[in-house]
Amino acid sequence: MFSLKGRGITLLLVSVVFMLAVNRVTAAGLSDTATIHHVYLDDEFVGSVTDEGKIKQIVADKVEEAQEDYPDYTFDKESQVTFVPEEVFEEEVKEDQAVKEISDRLDIKAKAYEIDIDHQTVAYVPSKDDAEEVLKKLTLLYVDEAEYEAYESAKNEDGNSSESLKEPGSKILDIEFSRPVTFKETMADPDEIMTVDKTMAMLKEGKKEKVIYEAKEDDDLESIAASHDMDAGQLLELNQSQNEGKDLKEGDRLVVTELMPYVNVMVEREVYEEERIPFEKKVQEDDDLPKGEVITEQAGNDGIEAFTYNVSETNGKKVSETIVEKEITEKAKTEIIKKGTKVIPSQGSGTYAWPADGGYISSKQGQRWGKLHKGIDIARPSTRTITAADHGIIESAGNSGGYGNKITINHNNGYKTVYAHLDSIGVKAGQKIEKGAKIGMMGSTGNSTGVHLHFEVYKNGSLVNPLNYISQ
Repeated sequence: MFSLKGRGITLLLVSVVFMLAVNRVTAAGLSDTATIHHVYLDDEFVGSVTDEGKIKQIVADKVEEAQEDYPDYTFDKESQVTFVPEEVFEEEVKEDQAVKEISDRLDIKAKAYEIDIDHQTVAYVPSKDDAEEVLKKLTLLYVDEAEYEAYESAKNEDGNSSESLKEPGSKILDIEFSRPVTFKETMADPDEIMTVDKTMAMLKEGKKEKVIYEAKEDDDLESIAASHDMDAGQLLELNQSQNEGKDLKEGDRLVVTELMPYVNVMVEREVYEEERIPFEKKVQEDDDLPKGEVITEQAGNDGIEAFTYNVSETNGKKVSETIVEKEITEKAKTEIIKKGTKVIPSQGSGTYAWPADGGYISSKQGQRWGKLHKGIDIARPSTRTITAADHGIIESAGNSGGYGNKITINHNNGYKTVYAHLDSIGVKAGQKIEKGAKIGMMGSTGNSTGVHLHFEVYKNGSLVNPLNYISQ
């Protein structure tokens, strides 16, 4: 490419020569001089002409031809060929030489953007936008696009990029290339200019570099060559001291080629994660609860511990991770379970408690309305809670026709008690029950004229008068 510094020196020297010639002409009073033009191709002198037109036409024709072949590119007629005028006394110019040189050697170049990695040219693309797109796509090989856009947006908003995450997720703190990556405007052979996709394909494939491979047990030249996408001849060319018939030993060092990235994409990101802290369980024995009964006095809840990491990645692979902050954002709540230890006898004591919460006897045992009233009725209690008259086992619990909701307790001593017309039942058959324990709520189910408890007592299968066993 034409050097401005070189062109400046050339123009300076020619100007000096031209001024000396003019001075001589002036001093001698002569006027038989002519102007010739020295032609330079990319800062290299190729000859002189008296008429620039021939050279310019060659350039114009070549530019037109290139423009037809590459209609999307921009070509500059003035970028490669320059003319330096000089006044001379005698016209001895071999114009054909300069014309032929320009015609043979001039390769028209198009405007392009040169992408450099570590100060080495790796590609030419048509425009600045294409160069920027290549760098973006190179980054997006290893970064989610949404994260990338958020990162770019945060860089342009004061303070936002420094705000730490408050919920699980991650954000990019920084993106760098492992080597300097730059681009600049230049002129390039149109055949060397690539599309963004072709440039990306080249960058993704990587470039072959020589590395040292240390032979392992059972390695041979063919297997080593194949594993590095080489043939044995190429491997031997790189390792000329290695005889093809010589056996390899474990630990022998060979030069091989491997595809290596042109540049690594290094990403620093902040990651916020939460871990659950399992809650503890505590079991407390309670001698007020019947043995075998278990209740949850306090439900347990897991706690939460939050971690903030700084993670370093190279080409999408994690290379380091550092915890920068951890905090318990929610404490775990212990689950407290009470386990009953109180032994409830399955056999009654023989004495019977009043089965209601207060109230009075509204109807006694005996003939009523032309038939036998088998028990007593208790009405107008303080609360509607019904309790077991003595220890025992629930023999039955459910609806029983005219009795409505009915419970029968077998006291396992020859006695049974019956509780009828209940609004609701709080026990089930087979359950061991303690004297005074709640078994249901008073109601008016079945054949009933109002809210009350119908209570019966049986001894060895025969009906007896409850008033002989309980007192108000």
